[in-house]
Amino acid sequence: MIKLNYTIEGSGETLVFIHGLSDNLLYWEFLASNLKKDFQVLRFDLRGHGQTELGEDEISIGTYVQDLHNLLCDLDIDRFNLVGFSLGGAVALDFAVRYPQRVSSLVLMSCFYKADSHLENIFNQLKDALKVSFNEFYDEILPMVLCPYVIEDNKSELEMLKEMASQSANTQAYIRAIDACLGFDIEDKLSDIDVSTLILAGKYDDMTRLDSQEELHDKIKNSRLIVFDDVRHNLLIGKNNEKILDILKKEFK
Repeated sequence: MIKLNYTIEGSGETLVFIHGLSDNLLYWEFLASNLKKDFQVLRFDLRGHGQTELGEDEISIGTYVQDLHNLLCDLDIDRFNLVGFSLGGAVALDFAVRYPQRVSSLVLMSCFYKADSHLENIFNQLKDALKVSFNEFYDEILPMVLCPYVIEDNKSELEMLKEMASQSANTQAYIRAIDACLGFDIEDKLSDIDVSTLILAGKYDDMTRLDSQEELHDKIKNSRLIVFDDVRHNLLIGKNNEKILDILKKEFK
């Protein structure tokens, strides 16, 4: 058992947000602060991320799923909508496969359902960088998640974020998270998912590439795909924050 850090705000239909690798629940701050007016919004830190303990258990995507399931049981939340980004999207997918009766809908942002050869290479690059330092990892992953113009226009802010993140980063937790991703593959179970599923993808994403997002769309029968043409892996950038907020409001109305 571990202590899971979470925050729950608002009232109404429940939305559960799951962040990505090396992020924490603050990743969703913009969406949560606007959606809590009309919904109950639950955010939490994955193991070893933010203020959640890492623990001693071997970690798989299923471990993160069970952590979330335990939290939802403790909070007496029976049915909800799941929103996941990247690693969080994989957790959301796996949760929907394991506990289909509890999931009302899925929103998958820059998601993956298995570590194919392309993604495996990227994960191994990131793991090698983490073995050096968090700063090495940050410099490695930044051009994968942001377009060059975003990096160029926000150099000082991004350097400040790196410095702040390095103070609390748990590189061992991130390495174990990557290992969990490398062992993840639910391709043969995607046809079992029958809830409404919205897939959001970046046209220039070189991590979870657009062709893999299109394959995910093809494999989940009740799904829709929206492609953002000005971003890479991280979709919540600039004007897309407002776009995605509007999309979610319509999705959950």
